[in-house]
Amino acid sequence: METKDTPDQPTPFKRIMTWVGTASALIGFFASLAGGYHWLVNHREQEKQLKAQMAVAEGQAKLGEYASAVASYDEILKANPMYAPALNGQLDTAMAWDENFSVLEREGHDASEVAAPQLDKIMAVLDAGLARSTGSRAADVQAHLGWAHFLNSNSKIGMRELDSNAEKYFRAALKTDPNNVYANAMLGNFLLQTRGDFADAVVHLRAAVATGKERAWVRGLEFGGLDDDEQDGARAELMKMADEMRKNGEPLDEGSKHRLLEQCCDPPMTHHRELVESLSAVPQEDAWKTYLWLDDRERTGTDAEGQRLMREFIQDTLLEIEGKKAEALEKYRALQVELKPTRFSLQDSVNEAIARLSKG
Repeated sequence: METKDTPDQPTPFKRIMTWVGTASALIGFFASLAGGYHWLVNHREQEKQLKAQMAVAEGQAKLGEYASAVASYDEILKANPMYAPALNGQLDTAMAWDENFSVLEREGHDASEVAAPQLDKIMAVLDAGLARSTGSRAADVQAHLGWAHFLNSNSKIGMRELDSNAEKYFRAALKTDPNNVYANAMLGNFLLQTRGDFADAVVHLRAAVATGKERAWVRGLEFGGLDDDEQDGARAELMKMADEMRKNGEPLDEGSKHRLLEQCCDPPMTHHRELVESLSAVPQEDAWKTYLWLDDRERTGTDAEGQRLMREFIQDTLLEIEGKKAEALEKYRALQVELKPTRFSLQDSVNEAIARLSKG
């Protein structure tokens, strides 16, 4: 009598197929594990390589190798176009490059040949950065675009923009963020260098200083704009700047101190009216302390004697400004006697002061 297969008794064929299915599943599982492992290894290797590339770019930026840093970020972004740390790092580097832009003129080459491609790259990065920036970050970028356009119109770089758009960008940045340190400092310097509204320039430079941000860089633009400026008020602003720096303990290099003294407080090189403008810019006591701070280089021999006599003249001038004319005249006459046996150029200034006060 024949027996029938029951569900509880699988046929040999079914058993074989079950084994095959199980084996296939296991193979697939282990293949997936192997694939996942290889993906993880590759991913870690890529992350390691990315970190190394970022470290190189960041290191170049810190060393001021801006062109190289921007190029290094470009390499990262080729493989990772939306990698935010690289995008932000490149934008920050382009702004720093813009702030500290300079070119070395190669023999037989025009400066514009070197500057032009660099400024084009800076502006390309800034334009792209502006498109994805908002708020104060956007204002930072707008200000730096203005500065790049200003540099692009500079005569030393070939005046590639005869009608610069710089001011438009500065004003747009201030509309976005009225207290933006970059827009205020750059616009102030721009107005001074292009002989724009002097009072407006001073307002913007003071606003930049008031932010307390990027102080050394802001002072550089402030001093750079006012240095050698013969407009009325420029010397007074320089003395106010120097007085603030002295009080705040801000550093000023010896060369800058010397230039400031020559422009503001050197009688043989300035008219009496200009000297009065400088020394009247701050309270008399502060004016004297600031003068000494600027004239702090130790001297010897004839130079030391000239320094002593010059300081006496400045003190006498401060007395005259204060309205103590009789006392000032007496001091000038005493100084005139000291100067007679010398060849110091200060003699003419002392003689003029005596003649001026004697008329009164």
